[in-house]
Amino acid sequence: MSRVSPVVSSRPGHVRERLIGALIPNALASRRGEDVSVPLPALPTLSTLDNLSPAALLVSTARMDRSGRVHERILLRELGWDPGRQLDMDTLHGLILIAAAPAGQRGQHIVDHRGAIKIPASLRRLCGIEYGPPVVLAAAVPDQVMVVHPSATVAQLLAAHYTDLIRTSRAHTEPDPTEPDPADGDAL
Repeated sequence: MSRVSPVVSSRPGHVRERLIGALIPNALASRRGEDVSVPLPALPTLSTLDNLSPAALLVSTARMDRSGRVHERILLRELGWDPGRQLDMDTLHGLILIAAAPAGQRGQHIVDHRGAIKIPASLRRLCGIEYGPPVVLAAAVPDQVMVVHPSATVAQLLAAHYTDLIRTSRAHTEPDPTEPDPADGDAL
């Protein structure tokens, strides 16, 4: 083991430190044919929600506190996520996916002692989630996944849905101008 000693700088009273080799990965290892690999956690994906039935999806709203914690006891209870539960999080398409870490594996996040999930500021920024407006939570209990939707995204989806409903409704009630009018005798 090598001993690390401080190097004195040219400025009086200033000590410049050397980095300890044991704490820094060997940059030359890959040049010698050695693979330097770091295992990455298995992050949640939307593919786990493939063929999800609407009956298996529980939906709720919650307000996030200033530090990014979301308290939604009903969904957490249904998911079986008690305080101390290990979780993994990721973002996809402007949504935050939260999944239970596989049994025996340590997740990146945890349900805290108050029964809340802290959503990191970086994920909130990526999805446009800010303090104030509520978030919409959808939990797929059999799949052990919860999706956090920004309220603006849900508002856009509802507005598009309402527009489609109105267009469909008008198409069924208004006569088609290219079709002959059945009240007109010439059409027979």
